[in-house]
Amino acid sequence: MKKNNIWKELIAVVALFAIASLVKIILMVSLDILPPKGIKILDGAFILFTSLGVLFFIRWLIVDAPLSFLRRFTIIPLLKTFISLILYFIAAVYLLHRLVGIDLTPLLTTSAVLTGIIALSLQETLKNLFTGIWINTERVVAKGDWVSVAGKEGQVMDVTWRTTRLMTFSNDYVYLPNKILAEGTIENFTYPSSLHIVEIDVSLGYHEPPNRVKDVLLKIASENTSVLKDPAPEVYVVAFGESAINYRLRVWISDYGVILRIKSDLHYSIWYAFKRNSLEIPYPIRTIYQYQYQMKKEEGILQREIEAYLRKIDFLKPLDDIEIHKVSAFAKIELYGRNEVIFKQDEKGESCFFIKHGAIDIMLKDARGTESWVATLGEGGFFGEMSLLTGEKRMASAVAKEDSELIVIDPRGFYDVFKNNPDLMERLSEIVAARSLELEMTRKRVMTEIEKIEEQKAASKNLLGRIKLFFKIK
Repeated sequence: MKKNNIWKELIAVVALFAIASLVKIILMVSLDILPPKGIKILDGAFILFTSLGVLFFIRWLIVDAPLSFLRRFTIIPLLKTFISLILYFIAAVYLLHRLVGIDLTPLLTTSAVLTGIIALSLQETLKNLFTGIWINTERVVAKGDWVSVAGKEGQVMDVTWRTTRLMTFSNDYVYLPNKILAEGTIENFTYPSSLHIVEIDVSLGYHEPPNRVKDVLLKIASENTSVLKDPAPEVYVVAFGESAINYRLRVWISDYGVILRIKSDLHYSIWYAFKRNSLEIPYPIRTIYQYQYQMKKEEGILQREIEAYLRKIDFLKPLDDIEIHKVSAFAKIELYGRNEVIFKQDEKGESCFFIKHGAIDIMLKDARGTESWVATLGEGGFFGEMSLLTGEKRMASAVAKEDSELIVIDPRGFYDVFKNNPDLMERLSEIVAARSLELEMTRKRVMTEIEKIEEQKAASKNLLGRIKLFFKIK
């Protein structure tokens, strides 16, 4: 493709020489017929087309052809423009002399005053020109870089001999004279390294253990697909405030262009994770007594609400009101945002989840690690009961399809219940066994479909080998 582009430039050269040859032929044929004025016009046309053909050929020979192989260097576009301008200037001086009779050579070589006037009038232009050359030679910025210059932040769209053009996050096009880059400070977020740190500051109360806060924040970072695993995310305690400990989450990204989205995603995830783990950003210390009173009042209302919802769960229907009350004492409500992972297949777990609001996708992973959708559970559904009652690893993965409010049931609430009512374990085991069997049948169905695909691939490969053997083709 590159060769075709190079030779394509010669079409204009050939066309100009062809036109010049045609004019010359007409001139020679009509030399005895045309008046002197007509001969002068044709002669001027011949000089014009021939000069332009020579100009474009020289430009192709010393600019287009050799520099096209050096496109990866950022200075090449500017160098091509600079050399082309010199060639065009020489051609213009020559044509003015040949066609109009104006000779600018003595004026350019002997007039120091004129030279000074031109230099002064083009001072800013020349400064931008040489700054543009410096920018491209030193690789300060280049097309595609994310930079901050003179209070403007955006992606470099082009670097010309006069301006550097940015596209901001607001989708605005900004033209910056190159001298601004030479005189000011340039922050390049792409070169020489595209890695960039994103920092999120949060504050939590003194009663929250710092290591627990650190684990929650690191888990949030690890679940964000845009955050790099290497370098690893970090959490720092940066200050002890009047009513809170200030933490800073530092993560690495490889594309500065998505920094606003990543910051937003991390803030979303932090809110949901803090709610699930009962971590709250504290109010000013002067409201602490009112806050504690309100907290106790809300906890009583919350437990009664949880009891009402637990009575709706199928496999808990054998429990009476007293047993439901014991179970609810160890239950809590957790919030999950859309696309958040609740748990993964083969993870250890001891809790069951009841969907108060929202929707949850159940995903099953095969032996190759490919996840397949199994079902979507809506309001009133539940999942994770096998791990709750047996402590076994999760048999599938659960992902929030939308913002969801879940009641999490803890196994500690069942100790006294089973101790006082052993027959209850048998009834619960029958209900859970039916659910487990249904999931296992789904697993086998998914595996059967995968095995069919694998068998088809194996059969195709075997048949291909037999065909090659029959035709003696290696």
